Amino acid sequence: MISLDVWGNYADIVAIPLAIIGIVLIVRQLTLSLHESEREHQRRQNEMTLNAYNAVRGDLRNAIRRVREELELNDMFDDVTEEHLEKIINNKPLRDDVARVLGYLNKFSVGIKYDVFNLSLINDLSGTFFIRTYKQFKPYIDWVRKDSEVFYLEYERVVEKIERMKKYKDIEDRPL
Repeated sequence: MISLDVWGNYADIVAIPLAIIGIVLIVRQLTLSLHESEREHQRRQNEMTLNAYNAVRGDLRNAIRRVREELELNDMFDDVTEEHLEKIINNKPLRDDVARVLGYLNKFSVGIKYDVFNLSLINDLSGTFFIRTYKQFKPYIDWVRKDSEVFYLEYERVVEKIERMKKYKDIEDRPL
């Protein structure tokens, strides 16, 4: 007859592999749960990005149109000259429109920084617009930064990221 100690030893031998299998299953379930959570976050982030973009697009377009007309720019992305900068500085409604445009782009940039908005989606929707508008209004941004260097800083960082993304994509798109 087998003693209880021997049965206990057999039970211990069987329990160890079962515990290992249980741990493996728990880790797998946690990994799947984490992956699903990340996908849900990505979906919500994309949805928020699209909603915000659509919400401000009309107002942004109107402000850009007023700025372009007031500065008599032939092309939407013509450079802002010293003469244009003086006009912006001395014309409060024009300055407000320029600040509105740059403010919207900076708010998107802050949203990207805090993982509210998706940078790749912003790049696909209007990456070139972000870059060209930043370069166009760089003289104004520099003028505003005389008071504080943090003005439009997140916007500048996003522009740098988008430029890197576009450069990397250009490299990827080259034939071998």
